[in-house]
Amino acid sequence: MADPITIRTYRPGDETAILDCYNRIFPTPDGTIPPRSLAHWRWKYHDNPTGLLHHVVAEHETEGVIGGYAGIPVRIWSEGREQLAAQGVDLMVLPQWRRHGARPGLFIHLGWMYHELWCGSQDGKVLFTYGWPVPAWRMGQRYLGYVNIRDWDFTFREVGDATLPRAVPGELEVRVVERFAQDTDALFEALKPTMGLALWRDARYLNWRYAARPDRKYVLLECRERATGALRGIAVHCVADFVRPHTTFLVDWLARADDGDTTVALLAAVEASARADRTGVVASVWNHVDPRFLLLQDLGYRVRGTPYFLVLASFKYDTIYYRDHWYFTMGDADLI
Repeated sequence: MADPITIRTYRPGDETAILDCYNRIFPTPDGTIPPRSLAHWRWKYHDNPTGLLHHVVAEHETEGVIGGYAGIPVRIWSEGREQLAAQGVDLMVLPQWRRHGARPGLFIHLGWMYHELWCGSQDGKVLFTYGWPVPAWRMGQRYLGYVNIRDWDFTFREVGDATLPRAVPGELEVRVVERFAQDTDALFEALKPTMGLALWRDARYLNWRYAARPDRKYVLLECRERATGALRGIAVHCVADFVRPHTTFLVDWLARADDGDTTVALLAAVEASARADRTGVVASVWNHVDPRFLLLQDLGYRVRGTPYFLVLASFKYDTIYYRDHWYFTMGDADLI
């Protein structure tokens, strides 16, 4: 008997069926995971600044799309040059079809095709896919090479009406912008040699990730020298429900690790917004070996664990490389 399910790559027009599948699986009654919109799907996949669309679907001959395995391709800085990685997202199979077909099940067969098509150690291939655990985490560990890289610990500071504002250096100005200016590219160019591995944070990527997203409001901050207008650093924050309801999250950051004045100026602006929004806390995530992780603790931030941990399937580097070299923030994830 012929198999009624075909595993294949995305075709234009599949998005409606993919969305229907997603919205039958993920949304939660309390709204912590809301239904996905077509605008969000198009932003995440069609508008991705790499111009690449990596999506495998399982299509039933009468029921349509019943599963998918997708990634968000991202340019990365690694080994002193531009390369490619991907965040694994929207990994899904409708419950009644998860055990369909040959062992070890439909989810793994989708993942195998994704890896075969786009992943590898060669230039132009996805060097690693990364993400945060899904219920199929153990199967991914066994069959797709998922490894646990690091716990996702929050740095956090409680802020409220009684919290004194930070004193900001007078020669610096922090302002809210609608989009990051083109000199963000020069800032990243200056900083990337200090980063072993990082997502490519130029203006095009940052504006796509934050300014263009249709279903979440982010606040984009630039820190500049008053006298010259020179860009010293950028930050992005938002208010969201994640682990803790109604929290201010510092989701992206680009500034020299040893530039204490810029750090203080940007933190002061984020904390002021947290007080105005009455969230009570500012939270962020850093690699534990990044000097900024220690600097924030020196500036009054504490550390607490979360249920989340970072996993990846690597096609080139070993686990220690990621633990020691990856400059990451919350914005590297699609969780916030």
